[in-house]
Amino acid sequence: MQPTIDEILALDVLTLREHTELAGDVFDTDRQRLRLQLSLNDSEVCSVRREGVLVAYATLRPESENCWFVGAFSTHPLHRTATVVSELLAKVATLASERGIAELRSHVYKTNRLSVAFHRKLGFQITRENEKAIEFFTSVSKLRERPAIRRAAGGNAATPAMPCA
Repeated sequence: MQPTIDEILALDVLTLREHTELAGDVFDTDRQRLRLQLSLNDSEVCSVRREGVLVAYATLRPESENCWFVGAFSTHPLHRTATVVSELLAKVATLASERGIAELRSHVYKTNRLSVAFHRKLGFQITRENEKAIEFFTSVSKLRERPAIRRAAGGNAATPAMPCA
């Protein structure tokens, strides 16, 4: 079941508002809804539910034939468990295999320390940064070598078994 914009927006309000405002930007729910509507037109969504409720999602959109941008990777604070994160990572790995994605790029507010640490743990490298944000990059082949990804894929990061949403 594909998540609705309202479900994604509710998770974004919970997980993004604080980092956005700490970075000096404004988190406006109406603008975020519009941004989501526009981005979902050309993005793939992977999601995890518990008891029917959206608890984690990721969006990826193509930037070029081989490089995709991770527009979002969000997990409800009460569901930031190895099981939920592994399930979401497995779905992202499946998407990468299905679409022939070779490289991933991502942007993170510096105020989002958990996301910065998560990117580093997964082996993303910093390619650019400014006073507010960091751009991360990795190849999917390097990502598949990481222990967290191998665990998410059940030991076989090349062919995980869970489709997106």
